[in-house]
Amino acid sequence: MTPVSSAIRRPELLAPAGGPDAFVAAVNNGADAIYLGLSDLNARRGAANFDLESLARSCRFAHLRGVRVYLTANVLIMPEEMSWALQMVDAAWAAGVDAVIVQDLGLLRVLQDVLPDVRVHASTQINAHDCATIKALADLGVSRVTLAREVALEEIQGFVVGAPIEVEAFVHGAICVSYSGQCLMSSTIGGRSANRGLCAQPCRLQYSLVDEAGEPATTSGRHLLSPKDSAAVAHLGTLVRSGVSALKIEGRMKAPEYVAVVVGVYRAALDRAVEDPEGFGVTPAEWSLLEEAFNRGFTDAYLLGTSGNELMSYMRPNNRGVPLGRVAATGPGWAEVTLDRALESEDVIEFWTSRGRSAQRAGEMDAGSGPSTSAPSGARVRLTMESTVSEGDRVFRVVNAALLDAARRTFLGGAATDHRATPVVLSVRLQVGLPLHVEATAGGVVATAEGPVVEPARTKTVTLDEVIEHVGRVGGSGYSVERWDVDLEHGVGVSFSALHRARRDALDALDVARLAQWSRRERVDPVLPAVTRSLKRASSVDIVVSAGDLDVASACLAAGASRVLLRVTAADDAIDLPAGIEPLLPRIAHDAESERLARWLRPGSCPVVGTLGELAATTATGLKAEADWPLNVMNPWSASALADLGASFVWASPELTGSRLRSVVEGSPVPVGTLTYGRLELMVTEHCVLQAAGECSQHCVTCSRRAGRWTLIDQKEYGFPVVTDATGRSHVYNSVKLDLSRALDEVVATGIAAVRLEMTLESPDEAARITAGFASALASLQAGGVPPETAFVTPATSGHFFRGVR
Repeated sequence: MTPVSSAIRRPELLAPAGGPDAFVAAVNNGADAIYLGLSDLNARRGAANFDLESLARSCRFAHLRGVRVYLTANVLIMPEEMSWALQMVDAAWAAGVDAVIVQDLGLLRVLQDVLPDVRVHASTQINAHDCATIKALADLGVSRVTLAREVALEEIQGFVVGAPIEVEAFVHGAICVSYSGQCLMSSTIGGRSANRGLCAQPCRLQYSLVDEAGEPATTSGRHLLSPKDSAAVAHLGTLVRSGVSALKIEGRMKAPEYVAVVVGVYRAALDRAVEDPEGFGVTPAEWSLLEEAFNRGFTDAYLLGTSGNELMSYMRPNNRGVPLGRVAATGPGWAEVTLDRALESEDVIEFWTSRGRSAQRAGEMDAGSGPSTSAPSGARVRLTMESTVSEGDRVFRVVNAALLDAARRTFLGGAATDHRATPVVLSVRLQVGLPLHVEATAGGVVATAEGPVVEPARTKTVTLDEVIEHVGRVGGSGYSVERWDVDLEHGVGVSFSALHRARRDALDALDVARLAQWSRRERVDPVLPAVTRSLKRASSVDIVVSAGDLDVASACLAAGASRVLLRVTAADDAIDLPAGIEPLLPRIAHDAESERLARWLRPGSCPVVGTLGELAATTATGLKAEADWPLNVMNPWSASALADLGASFVWASPELTGSRLRSVVEGSPVPVGTLTYGRLELMVTEHCVLQAAGECSQHCVTCSRRAGRWTLIDQKEYGFPVVTDATGRSHVYNSVKLDLSRALDEVVATGIAAVRLEMTLESPDEAARITAGFASALASLQAGGVPPETAFVTPATSGHFFRGVR
């Protein structure tokens, strides 16, 4: 990768803060910007988060240290929440945030309409992984886009070169196995929506991979959907050369000690990378600190353009710590461990045995010379055991007590204020007949304060050292004196209290001056723009079917479907489709795939698109396009935003209840459809889930393993079908099919223009039967009849139509 310009741009180091302590830890360890959330409407609702009062204090703390603050409003917004979301952003902007991170396209649109001064960043939840999507977001008024994690270094450089807005990339932390913003697994299983900040992380649980004969595959572990943590620290030189605007650390659910350690490592490493991108390297000590802070194992797979088993942590889904040694001998209540690293008594260690894992505090140890609280690397120590272990068992340290103590010293007590003190130049003038004058300068801002008129000393003459000592008592102020300029006339006297007061007044005035650009803001109290439906209610409801092959598509057309959507990928050869069948473009389409996907766009066609980039590219050719449900239409303002980008029809989010769906329909400027049947696609992953059964040839089109039927079986024995497409991406489907046939009258009553039937593993005959059943049921309703008394399939679920999501 070559530099994009001769000038090296210093990327912003963006750090997480799940609460006030983590905020201070991030600032004091070198972050350039912090992202955080209020108690509602953010993607980490389980974190401690902030209220408006603590947010305002934190903004003041950060701004006085040259650090920016970004509010996360990175969730989908329900129709009834949009007014509150707008008020929340208004209040946060007045409190001093520097930008708002947004997922919901409707909120983005509303902010541009009524709060145009608010700087907006597009969340990674929007799933931007191509140039066209980034351009579309820029057209919507976004100032920065946070990329999907599944992009490679070469792609990032291309985005930076072509993007009209800033580009931000993740560099460290947890990885979702599914593309962000595209995962419905948590909400479908338990109602806790990842798009609403309450993901229950079912991807970290245990699964078996079973073939169509019911035989489980041999896998190296059971956590088949659990990735390692990303660690791009070794690639900072390349990222700096790419010209990326910001590098983001994940971790708002992590402890403040974790934030302190990781931010500190990346601060030091990034500074070196900026100074010498070509010669940059990570030190062993830095790797050790990152491993000790938290790790599931580290990976840089996506950045390198790979997504195989090197990405995954099949053995365990949580912190594995660092290898400490092995059990050398055991006895009643004790074990001896040969140490590969130094050990402290307050460390927490974990033993990996054939019966599972057990953790305990190391406690007092004996290395042969009596009880001790520590032992060096290479020692053989005897420990008192709380569980049974065996000779040869591996031992890991999962908590390094000394490291945590060192981290706390950067953000607790007096360190909270002074650890990252701002350098200030203090000038003091003491001339007879003139007021005592103190001038404070920081960051190009100057403030002054004056005291009493200086007189000749009556008793003791003030010395230069005394002036510096008493004016220089800046502890607790957040400043450190960088340089002095003292104009002291010989023989003058002044009280020390006057020096203290003048210094305090000068620094207070400096604070006010440095915070002026934020303190001038006031709440606007914006009014939510109304949305009203300009369309007439459809006289009939269309039946739209999505299918994976032409046989199923043709069978559904013959059975009464109004039209059929054929799922296609960039690996498929584009063909002329029969009348009534339109291409359903994938919700993942990297730039390298766009040319082949564009071949499906034929004159007169109306494809259904899954990304903002596909929508922009399709409508640019003059074709109509429908926006698919992965674009997450949860409210009428989102529907309007997509209509503004050219969508002629929108498919609503399957996370909507019936009443909320009605709100979307009533406010949408274009017709709206909803899913009523099929296995809901819960995840789309760049990683092929089938690789858990062993590495493969990477020839996905001809892969024999991919041709079979596979299922993930969870610990409750529910089976989730897995299909890997010809591009190598896996699609995980719900264990139970959605079937709203018995509630079809309520579905139709929402005012939708079409119902959608998702055919995944159905045969042509079964798909035709389901299609005909829905066609008959709709015809009966239109004639004044009632919905079917029994579902078309068993077992079945009504999805979120009644229960909704949290």
